[in-house]
Amino acid sequence: MNSIPRRASRPVLAAAVISTFALALGACGGGGGSGASGGDDSVVIGYTGPLSGGGAAYGKNVQTGLQMAVDDLNEDGLEVDGKKVTIELKSLDDKYAPSTAASNAQRLADQDEAPVVVSPNAGAIKAIQQINDGRSKFMISAYTSDPAIMQADNALTMMIPPNFESYAKPYTEQGMKHGGKKLALLGTESEYGQQWTKAITDEWKKAGGTIGADNSISYATVSDFAGPVSKALAEKPDSIFVGGPSQPTALIMEQARKQGFEGSFLVMDQAKLDEMATVTKIENLTNSIGVLPVKEYDDPGNKDFLKKYAEVAGEDKVATSETALNYQSMAIIAKAMEVAGTTSDPDKIRAAVPDALSKVDDKYKVNGFPTKITDQGHLMNPELEVTYLNEDEKYTKIPVEQVSDAK
Repeated sequence: MNSIPRRASRPVLAAAVISTFALALGACGGGGGSGASGGDDSVVIGYTGPLSGGGAAYGKNVQTGLQMAVDDLNEDGLEVDGKKVTIELKSLDDKYAPSTAASNAQRLADQDEAPVVVSPNAGAIKAIQQINDGRSKFMISAYTSDPAIMQADNALTMMIPPNFESYAKPYTEQGMKHGGKKLALLGTESEYGQQWTKAITDEWKKAGGTIGADNSISYATVSDFAGPVSKALAEKPDSIFVGGPSQPTALIMEQARKQGFEGSFLVMDQAKLDEMATVTKIENLTNSIGVLPVKEYDDPGNKDFLKKYAEVAGEDKVATSETALNYQSMAIIAKAMEVAGTTSDPDKIRAAVPDALSKVDDKYKVNGFPTKITDQGHLMNPELEVTYLNEDEKYTKIPVEQVSDAK
């Protein structure tokens, strides 16, 4: 299907000033530029994510990073095709439902003319990939580590985090080093969680370990974790695979320690060790393998970002990779629009990303800033690391060899 042409501009003018002449200029189109003459332009970047319900904290972490970047970019000033442009973030709640996310994305593209829509949910992204090259084309800024979205061969998808399958080998090595050969499975039962469970199960078996029953549970709806934890511990595991949003993951690990578990935890990338330490005592989290906390990165903009985040979210809040990676990816999108010379053509914006990466200001480089984007659309930093939280409550960095996104 051919996409409906977008209006060439979004003038920031009072409604009463928008005349028939101005509308006629917009209808004329004009080479994919950011707008007609007169006044500053604006562009909407769409966001659909869980802003209520069990995934709200996760969804709001993403939203905070996006909004922080929008505020900074607008303060710095963005110029596209010789015009000053103001970025507006428009957010819609999808409650983690893929069908709702797809409807939201279509609405943002149709009604708000968003050239880019951000989604932090693998299932939602897969649903959105079915429509983003339809009646209103738009690029997907995909915050998921699920490689399946790259395997969909969608030319207008940009994947932000590392492929989670890269974590399976170092997790297994560290789990066996600090635990033993038997692994219990207590991950989230979502589609994404089950893919993680399969990846870690395959790698664990490959290394000569044994796997207990799949005791995956709904991290979004279950509130009493004593029963599921007891069932997993009855298998007498040396290590436990856990993970979903940080809060329920922390409570599961706390419950396991209360029931006497002394082994190691393999923590899925959605849960963050330092964020979980605000939910339970850090001693319940030690002897765990997880993703590296944002504060442990040495990117040039990291320290200022953390300071700014504390001012925005509060000193008691922990900046997670959801916030940090989306902060820097928004800067990449803005720079790509500048390089492409358009705020309305998603094909040109996506094509400009490779050149844009080297032009992003250091202040936006906060969390393993990518140095390249693959042909499939995956942002990559070659120096990926995970961490082991030891008994002394210290983080040890562990290098990760990244795997291919291909099937």
